[in-house]
Amino acid sequence: MLAASTLIAFAANAAGLFAGITIVLPHLLYLPIVLGSYWFPRRGIVFSLALALGYLVMTLPFAGGDAGPVVSAVSRGVVFVAIGVVVSLLSLRLREQEERYRGIFDYSEAGTFIVAPGEAGPQIEEANYVGATLLGSTTKNLTGEPVTGFLDDPGAWEEFEAEINRNNTVYEYETTLRRTDGAAVQVLASGGRLPDGRIIVTLVDITARKNAEDALRRTNAKLNMLGRLTRDDLMAAVSGLLGRIAEGTRQFDDPAVRRHLETLSEDARLVQRRAEITRDYQDLGLRPPDWQPLQKVILEVTSSLALPGIAVRPWVERLEVFADPMLDRVFSNLIENAARHGKTVSSVVVTYRIRDDGLSICVEDDGVGVPEGEKEKIFEYGIGIDGGLGLFLVREILAITEMTIRETGKPGKGARFVIHVPPGGYRII
Repeated sequence: MLAASTLIAFAANAAGLFAGITIVLPHLLYLPIVLGSYWFPRRGIVFSLALALGYLVMTLPFAGGDAGPVVSAVSRGVVFVAIGVVVSLLSLRLREQEERYRGIFDYSEAGTFIVAPGEAGPQIEEANYVGATLLGSTTKNLTGEPVTGFLDDPGAWEEFEAEINRNNTVYEYETTLRRTDGAAVQVLASGGRLPDGRIIVTLVDITARKNAEDALRRTNAKLNMLGRLTRDDLMAAVSGLLGRIAEGTRQFDDPAVRRHLETLSEDARLVQRRAEITRDYQDLGLRPPDWQPLQKVILEVTSSLALPGIAVRPWVERLEVFADPMLDRVFSNLIENAARHGKTVSSVVVTYRIRDDGLSICVEDDGVGVPEGEKEKIFEYGIGIDGGLGLFLVREILAITEMTIRETGKPGKGARFVIHVPPGGYRII
């Protein structure tokens, strides 16, 4: 095509020169210049220069030394070269971008597909190697295949496409695919609509992760059951021991024996209380963390606690934190501890502040506070067992999603617990 257009353009110009036509026919040279510069951009400038020189060699002898035709012919030659330069540079830029995105498409670690609408439904127009391997096929064999044929739930594509129509893009849509050999593959799908109406879809295989999560969940459930059975046996044994101690107290009048039995009774009740705490926290970490509206959590906690004369004021509207489902136990324990040990507490206020390193949630009361020497000790295991659920487990619940807690209040002026939430662990809605 390039050779034919060049020959036709020069032949037409030669015929026009003999016929005295010098204005219209030179425009025919634009076609080979544009084609050559577009198809061969690295040689386009040289090609356009050659055509311009050829045009001048052919045209100038007909000028007869007249300045007007000479200037006109040279100007056209310059325009030919300029067009070749512009088209070559644009074509080079286009090729570079095409190669770049082709590399991203071909060498991505995610399965990538281009899905085009078809008469029989959406079809795979193109797939990269990872995507073909994910479906147990080849890039060639996938071309033209209906995308719904690889979905465990054919209706999932309609939902996926509807989400794209609403928001232009979809991220981390979890679904199940069926390979050509019938094996199930769990994936996270993301996609968006291209300007021509086609949809580009990327798939990340999460089968191994989901299997590991399921195995961990089953293991936790078994450990949970074992802990429950062990705790029940321990509670039964402790109850029997307390009964025998009570019976011994009634039988012996010796003060020394009674004191010894009372000591044994206190130890047995301590074991009983700690066993009861394991019952309250047996589901710790069993369910995955999730986004939780803090205002709602605190209001639900306070509605279930007996807090005579104490006002709880949460000022955390619109704040959500990513935490273990047992987050309510954290605030239940903090508020209950304030009521039990604050002595003069009349109000508990919960606020938050955004900082450079994340977010701080403050739980403050107006009670007697925590002595300086016990600010860290109160979070140790075994401290405060008889006062409630224990701040040790509060710290453990928060640590699941990398939150921390510390006490920063002034003794005599009230307790102040500060929960630090890392960046990405909170959002304002």
